Amino acid sequence: MKKILILIISIALIIAGCANGNVSDPGIQETENTEAETEPQTEETNVVIAPDFELESLDGSRVKLSQMRDKNVILNFWYTGCVFCVMEMPDLQKLQEAYIDDLTVLTINSGESKEKIQNFMEDENLNLNVLLDEDLKVTNNYGVRSFPATIAINKKGEVIGGYVGMLSYDQMEQIYGFFE
Repeated sequence: MKKILILIISIALIIAGCANGNVSDPGIQETENTEAETEPQTEETNVVIAPDFELESLDGSRVKLSQMRDKNVILNFWYTGCVFCVMEMPDLQKLQEAYIDDLTVLTINSGESKEKIQNFMEDENLNLNVLLDEDLKVTNNYGVRSFPATIAINKKGEVIGGYVGMLSYDQMEQIYGFFE
């Protein structure tokens, strides 16, 4: 419980000061991040293990985070009404394709229906791992309040970085560089 609280506090500090956006859930904010801060966790700091979750993917399979310990994972929280979320999705797909042997990009859709997301993915010609968080349990457990939000998790399940706002491809590659 203490580790989850540390993770939530860490993410809340990152989120502080973000601009408001208006979507279907009044508690959701969307932000643009033109210069993402990149502070990886080190051995000198408290190690935070990412909270485990299990969600249904867009293809109907179940994905459990703790079963992905053989790969580095990037979680990206988003929704279709977030302009910055939509803008960074092609770069997330490009990142996944560039590092397919060592990286899993999981895009967690926050609060939307499977049908809406399927239509969006087809319209945008995107092929990403989309997980459905219709009830926002995982989004809330990770303390996400602004979108897009990206969390990097290494092969040990440790959170090594968290970023709020739209990332460019170069910034995504910097995040990838934090993985050991």
